[in-house]
Amino acid sequence: MEWTLEDVEAASRLYPESFFIPSEQERNAQQIGKMVRLHFVISNPAEGEPRAERMWVEITGQDPMSRRYTGILTNAPASLKTLHLGDTVEFEPRHIAQTIVREGDPLWLAVGEKMALVSRRCLEPGNAVHWMYREAPDQEQDSGWRLFAGDEDEAYLNDPQNTRVMRIYYIMDMDPSLLEPFKGEAGAAFERASRDGEWVQVRNWKRG
Repeated sequence: MEWTLEDVEAASRLYPESFFIPSEQERNAQQIGKMVRLHFVISNPAEGEPRAERMWVEITGQDPMSRRYTGILTNAPASLKTLHLGDTVEFEPRHIAQTIVREGDPLWLAVGEKMALVSRRCLEPGNAVHWMYREAPDQEQDSGWRLFAGDEDEAYLNDPQNTRVMRIYYIMDMDPSLLEPFKGEAGAAFERASRDGEWVQVRNWKRG
């Protein structure tokens, strides 16, 4: 069964509201020993077979001139019979769909792999998050973070179609300035006056 690596940069440009990848800087700066996820697209999958297998690769080498990486497959493929655990894979930054941020890394967040509720207004061209707060999470995968552009009215917020559920690290890729606010505990709230403004913690805030 033949396969190709998905160009996730191209996919992200086609579906900017639903296909999120690490920043270009992060994808270009991966080092030996880091883990990255690649999408192995299956050519002519049989009925019942997936379009692609998403698997993790440990980087074993990099060529700074060509910006190509070499790595070994750390997953055993379920459908692809021409790939095996431990096989060597060559790839480029445009193929890196996800990275693992480990504790101790400056970009690590305890809630990084958890989800947040994000107003669609934040994702519109020219908009950004201006108001955010964290409440007690509803479930294990919920971070408790709620993010808003700040100008939504009650009718907008009451429509579930206007809220996205997004992974914290995905949101961080779009706006790295959220790193410090995302370290806040339940009950924390932050605001800023503009998309490039400084975040200010709102003290003694309570949800109305």
